[in-house]
Amino acid sequence: MTQEENRTFMEDLLILRRINGFSEHDLDRLNQIAPLITSKLAELTDQFYCQLERSPHTAPYLEGRVERLKKTHLEWLTSLFTTRLEEDYLAAQWAIGRVHAKMHIAPIFVASSMSYLRSEFPKLLDSEILSEMNHSKDELISSVLKMLDIVHFVIDQSYYDRLREVTGISKALLHRLMK
Repeated sequence: MTQEENRTFMEDLLILRRINGFSEHDLDRLNQIAPLITSKLAELTDQFYCQLERSPHTAPYLEGRVERLKKTHLEWLTSLFTTRLEEDYLAAQWAIGRVHAKMHIAPIFVASSMSYLRSEFPKLLDSEILSEMNHSKDELISSVLKMLDIVHFVIDQSYYDRLREVTGISKALLHRLMK
């Protein structure tokens, strides 16, 4: 990514954060629930991969790699609650999009996966976790969903950046073609 593309990406990310209202308070809430929720993430990862293995559309991407992918996914899920959204973290999310593009994993699968997580995370915030927190369930869910939206945006942008590289279409040309 060129300096100009990086600047534009960071501006877009800032716009997303302003619109979805993601703040330092959200990061603090995520970090606060990390010790309570991380023990539940392995089971969520197992359920998620069962879902993927049952789908004829995603199962071929998993063959012979499920255990390694589960480990990586669990690390990624944990990072949602332990990050400070700094440059290294954003670069890691960017790399995820690149890997998906390299593996020819269409954005629909990332969107579907994020949708699955958006529906499952609220279920993890049970009374045990809530009793330990000074925040409402709605506040915690909001912080989790905002973070998922941010990483989804970064992964998608990386994927589309790679697609533009492969096709030779500049971002400016793509925007002109879409008008």
